[in-house]
Amino acid sequence: MGQEEKIKQILDLYTEGTYEGDADKLQASFHEKAVMNGYLGEHLLLATPEPFIAEVCKQPMKDSGFAYNPVISALNIDEKVATATLEETYPDGMRFTNFFHLIDDGSGWKIISKAFIGHATDT
Repeated sequence: MGQEEKIKQILDLYTEGTYEGDADKLQASFHEKAVMNGYLGEHLLLATPEPFIAEVCKQPMKDSGFAYNPVISALNIDEKVATATLEETYPDGMRFTNFFHLIDDGSGWKIISKAFIGHATDT
């Protein structure tokens, strides 16, 4: 399996975990030293992935019947580092652009950083 496919597997694990509210899948997609920073509207969040994981696990999207359709709009790889852009919309009317940094530290690809911005959508 090539590097692109391996990275897409990690991003799939992230999106599956997000949709299913599966903490194990989400934790497996992030490196243990990962950071997650960005904006929910005007509110700045600087944190680890843990608050995000806890929040999406409270009310899994799959339970709402929402048609979650995340899209990888960009992917760039240079040996053992990569960037990916993921676009997604949540049932609460927020649309997110996520900028991921990924790293292969010798044990496989993981998300090491997520920067995001959330925008309200018309629901």
